[in-house]
Formats: sequence, structure tokens, C-alpha cells
Amino acid sequence: MSTDRDTVRSYDAVAAEYAAEAAVMPEWVATEIDVFVTGLPGSGRVLEIGSGGGRDALELEKRGISVRRTDISKGFVELLRESGFEADLLDPLTDDLADPQRPGMQYDGIWACACLIHVAREDFGTVLGRLAEATRTGGKLHVSVREGEGEDVSTHGSAAAPRRYVETYWREPALRSALTDAGWIVSNVIPYVGKPHDRWLSVRANRA
Repeated sequence: MSTDRDTVRSYDAVAAEYAAEAAVMPEWVATEIDVFVTGLPGSGRVLEIGSGGGRDALELEKRGISVRRTDISKGFVELLRESGFEADLLDPLTDDLADPQRPGMQYDGIWACACLIHVAREDFGTVLGRLAEATRTGGKLHVSVREGEGEDVSTHGSAAAPRRYVETYWREPALRSALTDAGWIVSNVIPYVGKPHDRWLSVRANRA
């Protein structure tokens, strides 16, 4: 399993609350969506890893993109289905990534915004490689990770509903190396600052 079980349980327990908290689109994510859709076919098919409450998928669909919503959290998948969307429970480290709507066809792009932060460092390259194998040559990738050193456990919530998230941090040289080794051609790694002291590295890449 690519994600710590306590992290998954934390998301399962507060899926609706988290979705409400994350409903407002950060400016930097909106910018990356605009860049991502440029060059995709008009009805391009995108695999979204970590769909969460579904905010990004809706924005992609507004731009004419077809999105396969997936998440490792059953809570998020159930929330999306209750809202009328198709969504699949999927672990990108171990599960079959093939598109059930287009058997035998690869995706035009992968959207993985602020979710692979929970993938252990030793599994990160494997996940990136599997995503590359599921993507057509020249297909696009967005992935964003927290900038920093090592790993950390962040805790939020209350005593009645605690949240515990295991996160892996990255520096640009190591991130670029992992992507290249996994079969991606990196065009840009852009630093963004969300909330104070909340630093991100946003990757724009194409399938080699």
C-alpha cells in the first residue's frame, strides 16, 4: 500500500468536512490546470489520482476534459458517488490503472495534485513509473509535492476526530531525478507558497 493506513483512515473519517475545507480553488492550482489542459486533445482522457472532494475534476471538465476520478480513501469515493459522479477506489502503487471506459487505451494525462505527498519515498518512483506506463507517449503529467527535507507526521482535528497524516517532502533535484528515472520528461518544476510556510513544488512533465 503506497499510503500510510492512518492517513487513509483520517481521510475516510472526515471526507465531507475535508472536501468543504478544500472547496475553494487556490490560485496556483488554477494556474496549473490552465497549463495542463493546453495541448491536450479537446476531449482528452485524464486519470486523476487523489480526487478528494472532486474540486479539480470539475474544473478540468469545464475545459472539456474527460476525467476518471479515483482515490485511495473509501470515504472520498463514497462522497463522490453520493454526489452523482463515477469514482473508483484505487491505490496507484498496487491496483490496475487501466481505464475501464477505454479498454486497451492509455490516458492522455495524469493529474495528481497534492496527493502523492502521502506516498512513501521508497515507493514514489514505482508509482511514477506505473503512471507513466498508463500514459500515452507525449501525454501530460501534473504532480505537486511539499517542498522540504525528510518526512513528517502532521496532526489536525480534535480529540473526538483526530487526523494523522504522514507526509514526504522533496527537494527539486531529487524530484526531477525520480521523475526522469520513471519515464517522464520534466519541463518545469515551479515553487509555490500556499498558506504561510506551506511550500509546494509543482511539476509539469510529459511522457517520454
